[in-house]
Amino acid sequence: MDYRAYLESFPSDTPASEILILLVGKIADVITDIIGYENIKNLYKVQITKDINTQSVMDYNRELYKLFHDVISKGLQQRVFHSDLSIDDITKHFLMAYRGLTYEWCIRYPDFDLKEQALKHFKILLTGINYKLYSPTDSKHY
Repeated sequence: MDYRAYLESFPSDTPASEILILLVGKIADVITDIIGYENIKNLYKVQITKDINTQSVMDYNRELYKLFHDVISKGLQQRVFHSDLSIDDITKHFLMAYRGLTYEWCIRYPDFDLKEQALKHFKILLTGINYKLYSPTDSKHY
């Protein structure tokens, strides 16, 4: 899947929060429909046992990391996201969250809907970096 082309298909004024949720859903579709349960399960197995060098799928320089980084950076520039954490830290946490969701999918398969849970979880994460509404009498965002 060419995630970069997928992201570039959105109009430039699309809010980063919307793009992030759509990306999360697309990744879940690719994992469940194209890569599949058995392949993901085997990937986790070799990562844990370290029988094979899997550094390339864990590397923070891979394309998926860069995609999340770009969307989060766009959200900070659009001022729809706010965080005291660095873009790199936020990106790493988002990737860890996705890895955890995928692992959960593997151990609960077939009774865990990866896409549904990923969308729900990332909406919760976004709540933590979105600017919150504040009353007109408040002088700062919470």
